[in-house]
Amino acid sequence: MRKLSAILLMAICTFAIFACQSADTESGTVETKTTQPCDRACLEGIADQYLAAMVAHDASQAPLAEDFIFTENTIKLPPAEGLWFTASVLGDFKFYACDLQEGQVAWTGIAKEHDKPVLLSVRLKVVDRLITEAESIVVRDVSENNLGNLKSVPPGFDEILEPSERMMREEMLRMPDIYFKALDTLDASSIPWDDDAYRIENGMVTCGKIPDMGPPPPGLPSGGSCTSPDGKIPPALKTIHNVLPRRTPLVDVEKGITWGLYCFNHRGLTVIEMPDGTKHPSFSKTPNSMPFADMFKTKNGKIRGIFAYGVMLPYGIGDGWSPSIFE
Repeated sequence: MRKLSAILLMAICTFAIFACQSADTESGTVETKTTQPCDRACLEGIADQYLAAMVAHDASQAPLAEDFIFTENTIKLPPAEGLWFTASVLGDFKFYACDLQEGQVAWTGIAKEHDKPVLLSVRLKVVDRLITEAESIVVRDVSENNLGNLKSVPPGFDEILEPSERMMREEMLRMPDIYFKALDTLDASSIPWDDDAYRIENGMVTCGKIPDMGPPPPGLPSGGSCTSPDGKIPPALKTIHNVLPRRTPLVDVEKGITWGLYCFNHRGLTVIEMPDGTKHPSFSKTPNSMPFADMFKTKNGKIRGIFAYGVMLPYGIGDGWSPSIFE
C-alpha cells in the first residue's frame, strides 16, 4: 500500500512539475509577444487591422485596449460611430508613417463612405500591440479635381531616407514650429524649403509644382514656389488668426515624416490689413477652425513637402485632446 501511495505521489508531483513548466512556457510566450518591440511591419499591420475592422463595422476585430480613446474630426466617439458606422471600402491611395520609439503609426489615404470617396488620415498609438488611441481627420467634401490629384503618393514623400539624409528627432519636431511661427511674424525667410518643395492640402497643390497636379480654385492661396521671393508671407495667409492648439505626436525618423494635428483658426476678417497699410481680401469671412492632419517631409535638413488633410469646424473647437485655447 505504501509502495502504491509513493507511486501515486510521484505521478502527481511529476504532473504538477510538467504543468508548471508548461504554464511557464506559455506565459513566457505571451510575454515575449507583448514585450517584443513593434517594428514598422508590426505597426503597419496593426493599422491595417484597425482599418479592416472599421470597414467591417466590428470593433472586436481590432486589437483595441480597454482604455481605448477615439476621436473623429476632434469629437470623441465610440468605435461604432462616425466612419466606423459608414465606411464601405478603402481606396488604393495610401501611405504610412511609423514612430518606432513612441509606438505610433499613421495611415493616410482614401476611403469610401457608402459609395462616396472621403479623405482619411488616422493616427494610432500602440502599447503592447494594443491600440490605446485613434485620432482621425475625415474630409467628406472632396471635389473630383482634388481626387484626381491623389492617384499616387507625392514625389519622394513615402521613401525611406538614407542615414545621411535624415534629421535628428528633436530637429524634426522643430520644423512645424518654424513653419507656423512664420505666420505670426510675416517672415518666411526662416523656413528651410527645399528647392522642389510643395504643399498639398486636401488634394490641392497650394505651393510648389507637381507634374499632373492642378492648382486650387481661384481665391485660395497658391503659388508656383513655396519660397516667397521677398521672404514675406503672402497676404492671404493673414486670414489665419493663429494655429492653436498644435501637437506633433509622431516622428518617423527613417522616412523623415512628422504627423501632427494643427488647428488653423479664422476669426472672420473681411479685409486683411498688412503692417505697411495695404489691404487685401480675406478668403475666410466667417469664424471657423480648421484642424489639419499635417505631415512634414524633411530631407537633408530642409522641408521637402507638406501633405495635409483638414476640415472646417466651428470656431475654437480645438483638437479633441488639448485644453481649450481660450482657457
